[in-house]
Amino acid sequence: MIRMGGADAFMLSMETPSAYMHTFKVAIIDPSTDPEGWDFARYRRDIEERLHLIPYFRWKYAPAPLGLNHPMWVDDPAFNIDYHVRRVACPAPGDHRALCELMSSVYAYQLDRSRPLWMSWVVEGLQDGKVAIVTLVHHAYVDGVGAAWGLQQLYRSEPGWHPESVPEWQPRPWPSWGRRLWWAVRDWPAVMSKNLPRVINGVRSKKALDKRYRELGKEAPPSAAMMQQTPINQILSPGRTFVCNDMPLDDFKAVSKGLGVTINDVFLACCAGAIRRLLQRKNYDPDQHPLISGTPFAGERPEDMAGLGNFATVDYCWLPTHIEDPLQRLHAAHKAAADMKAHLKECVESGADINSILQICPPWLMRIMRWYIERNQGRFSLFANVVLSNVPGPKDPIYLNRYKLDSWFSTGQVFNGTCLNMTMWSYCGHANLCVLADSAVVEDGWEVYDDFVKELKGLVALTSEKEISREATA
Repeated sequence: MIRMGGADAFMLSMETPSAYMHTFKVAIIDPSTDPEGWDFARYRRDIEERLHLIPYFRWKYAPAPLGLNHPMWVDDPAFNIDYHVRRVACPAPGDHRALCELMSSVYAYQLDRSRPLWMSWVVEGLQDGKVAIVTLVHHAYVDGVGAAWGLQQLYRSEPGWHPESVPEWQPRPWPSWGRRLWWAVRDWPAVMSKNLPRVINGVRSKKALDKRYRELGKEAPPSAAMMQQTPINQILSPGRTFVCNDMPLDDFKAVSKGLGVTINDVFLACCAGAIRRLLQRKNYDPDQHPLISGTPFAGERPEDMAGLGNFATVDYCWLPTHIEDPLQRLHAAHKAAADMKAHLKECVESGADINSILQICPPWLMRIMRWYIERNQGRFSLFANVVLSNVPGPKDPIYLNRYKLDSWFSTGQVFNGTCLNMTMWSYCGHANLCVLADSAVVEDGWEVYDDFVKELKGLVALTSEKEISREATA
């Protein structure tokens, strides 16, 4: 039995019938690397043999009675892999756009809390004989760093790898209501004594930090409370739009090197340009103000929690959607990201980050928080106007048994008040971009994706022009 952390419990508390708190993991595999070709039964067996390496795949949610503590993860004595691994065919013509349309429907599926909170659809019938493994994993289990660890348990750098041994699954008995009540009361003082002093010190440090910014005449990074509502900030509908595709990572590297910025700065600037165009299509003037993006960052993770729990935190930066010129927008994104990183470092060291605060929030307080967000109808969100995330992934190919992982896409969630999430993972020289949105807010995700690509190509062209200019004056 594992007690959830505050951030884990938060992900459960924020869930509603239209606000799904699961993440999306999409692995497109190439069966041609296996001489025996694709075999669903063999794939299912490979996954079953690896379940002990990701133990939370057999855990289900157990609430603390009377909401007296964070919930627990408990072994599911009735675990059935055939419920969690399902086989479907991609609609014709089986191309990437058809797959994305299917995945949009798959994402809009609320996971059953009476079972372990994950589902995997094996999508066959894709062009070129490829197979997509489309998996929902509830964010209460793990953050992005933990998800990357889980990826490394299933997929390995050496083709044909198998576990040396597979231990027998022996679930522990389901704890009674009375036992869980006792554990909740017993554990709460330890939760508070461990985290409350850090939070109190963090709040004091945060006030001192804000005062120092004012004394220096320095603008502090924004907070979620400063967000202004736009057409992409609404209460969620049940539907989702999901698109993904890859582009050369070398384009990001070229802009980064040529213009003296980071790859993440390029990502932010391209997102800002694409969202600017989205707002214009919705007849909203983006020149009025910049947006505020919420960005997750990896936190310090205990050694015994390598693949479990949410230790990430969130900070905010100005997203320069109000700047029309691409180069000026890039430099503004560079400054905003640098300011956010410096601010986050000070907040985490002092204990004033969101993750620390959530540790001491009981479930009932989180439900009040959800009610407040819903009551404001999109005028406020803990994740501000838009969620943006850029994650470095494996540089070399990895395999499930002898099946090569051809592409990897991963995204988190959208939230009430924050209806757009743009997440990029790198893999084997490719930048793999996901656009997830409420379908009532963004009907065609490809417009946003294509605008991102246009922004990137524009920056690549500006980089080439600057290099030619430098060579001409040399």
